Amino acid sequence: MAAAWITVVAPYLPEIVRLARPIFTRAPPALPDAGQQRRNDLIDAQIVELQDAASQNADSIGKLAADMQKTLDALQVGAARAERRLVRAQILAIVATTVAVLAFGLAAWALAP
Repeated sequence: MAAAWITVVAPYLPEIVRLARPIFTRAPPALPDAGQQRRNDLIDAQIVELQDAASQNADSIGKLAADMQKTLDALQVGAARAERRLVRAQILAIVATTVAVLAFGLAAWALAP
Protein backbone atom coordinates (compact mmCIF):
# COMPACT_ATOMS: atom_id res chain seq x y z
CA MET A 1 0.00 0.00 0.00
CA ALA A 2 2.84 2.40 0.79
CA ALA A 3 4.38 1.77 -2.62
CA ALA A 4 1.21 3.00 -4.30
CA TRP A 5 1.36 6.33 -2.45
CA ILE A 6 5.04 6.73 -3.27
CA THR A 7 4.39 6.29 -6.98
CA VAL A 8 1.67 8.94 -6.83
CA VAL A 9 3.72 11.46 -4.82
CA ALA A 10 7.14 10.79 -6.38
CA PRO A 11 6.82 13.26 -9.29
CA TYR A 12 6.08 16.07 -6.84
CA LEU A 13 8.86 15.36 -4.30
CA PRO A 14 11.55 17.59 -5.87
CA GLU A 15 9.20 20.56 -5.98
CA ILE A 16 7.97 19.94 -2.44
CA VAL A 17 11.53 19.69 -1.12
CA ARG A 18 12.60 22.78 -3.06
CA LEU A 19 9.71 24.79 -1.67
CA ALA A 20 10.02 23.38 1.84
CA ARG A 21 13.52 24.71 2.33
CA PRO A 22 13.60 28.22 0.93
CA ILE A 23 16.89 30.05 0.87
CA PHE A 24 16.46 32.99 3.15
CA THR A 25 18.28 36.26 2.97
CA ARG A 26 21.33 35.86 5.12
CA ALA A 27 22.26 38.41 7.70
CA PRO A 28 25.35 40.34 6.68
CA PRO A 29 28.32 40.14 8.99
CA ALA A 30 27.85 42.35 12.00
CA LEU A 31 29.43 45.72 11.47
CA PRO A 32 29.99 48.10 14.34
CA ASP A 33 28.20 50.91 12.55
CA ALA A 34 25.24 48.81 11.27
CA GLY A 35 22.07 50.48 12.42
CA GLN A 36 18.66 49.27 13.50
CA GLN A 37 17.18 50.31 10.13
CA ARG A 38 19.40 47.88 8.21
CA ARG A 39 18.42 45.08 10.60
CA ASN A 40 14.71 45.92 10.18
CA ASP A 41 15.10 45.90 6.38
CA LEU A 42 16.71 42.47 6.56
CA ILE A 43 13.91 41.14 8.78
CA ASP A 44 11.31 42.58 6.40
CA ALA A 45 13.01 40.85 3.45
CA GLN A 46 13.06 37.55 5.33
CA ILE A 47 9.38 37.89 6.22
CA VAL A 48 8.50 38.50 2.56
CA GLU A 49 10.52 35.43 1.55
CA LEU A 50 8.76 33.33 4.18
CA GLN A 51 5.36 34.53 2.99
CA ASP A 52 6.25 33.73 -0.62
CA ALA A 53 7.48 30.26 0.37
CA ALA A 54 4.31 29.61 2.36
CA SER A 55 2.18 30.75 -0.57
CA GLN A 56 4.09 28.50 -2.99
CA ASN A 57 3.78 25.58 -0.56
CA ALA A 58 0.04 26.14 -0.29
CA ASP A 59 -0.28 26.18 -4.10
CA SER A 60 1.75 22.97 -4.41
CA ILE A 61 -0.29 21.26 -1.72
CA GLY A 62 -3.48 22.34 -3.48
CA LYS A 63 -2.24 20.86 -6.79
CA LEU A 64 -1.18 17.67 -5.04
CA ALA A 65 -4.55 17.37 -3.32
CA ALA A 66 -6.39 17.86 -6.62
CA ASP A 67 -4.27 15.18 -8.28
CA MET A 68 -4.82 12.83 -5.33
CA GLN A 69 -8.57 13.43 -5.57
CA LYS A 70 -8.49 12.55 -9.28
CA THR A 71 -6.54 9.40 -8.46
CA LEU A 72 -8.98 8.40 -5.74
CA ASP A 73 -11.93 9.02 -8.07
CA ALA A 74 -10.32 6.83 -10.73
CA LEU A 75 -9.70 4.10 -8.14
CA GLN A 76 -13.32 4.25 -7.01
CA VAL A 77 -14.56 3.94 -10.59
CA GLY A 78 -12.22 0.99 -11.14
CA ALA A 79 -13.39 -0.67 -7.93
CA ALA A 80 -17.04 -0.25 -8.95
CA ARG A 81 -16.32 -1.80 -12.36
CA ALA A 82 -14.46 -4.70 -10.75
CA GLU A 83 -17.35 -5.28 -8.35
CA ARG A 84 -19.87 -5.38 -11.21
CA ARG A 85 -17.68 -7.84 -13.11
CA LEU A 86 -17.38 -10.00 -10.00
CA VAL A 87 -21.15 -10.07 -9.56
CA ARG A 88 -21.62 -11.05 -13.22
CA ALA A 89 -18.98 -13.79 -12.86
CA GLN A 90 -20.73 -15.14 -9.74
CA ILE A 91 -24.10 -15.18 -11.51
CA LEU A 92 -22.53 -16.95 -14.50
CA ALA A 93 -20.93 -19.52 -12.16
CA ILE A 94 -24.27 -20.16 -10.44
CA VAL A 95 -26.05 -20.57 -13.79
CA ALA A 96 -23.32 -22.89 -15.09
CA THR A 97 -23.43 -24.99 -11.91
CA THR A 98 -27.23 -25.22 -12.11
CA VAL A 99 -27.10 -26.30 -15.77
CA ALA A 100 -24.40 -28.88 -14.96
CA VAL A 101 -26.45 -30.34 -12.08
CA LEU A 102 -29.57 -30.49 -14.25
CA ALA A 103 -27.60 -32.14 -17.08
CA PHE A 104 -26.17 -34.70 -14.67
CA GLY A 105 -29.63 -35.43 -13.31
CA LEU A 106 -31.07 -35.77 -16.81
CA ALA A 107 -28.22 -38.12 -17.82
CA ALA A 108 -28.73 -40.21 -14.67
CA TRP A 109 -32.49 -40.41 -15.33
CA ALA A 110 -31.92 -41.37 -18.99
CA LEU A 111 -29.49 -44.14 -18.01
CA ALA A 112 -31.71 -45.52 -15.26
CA PRO A 113 -33.35 -48.87 -16.25
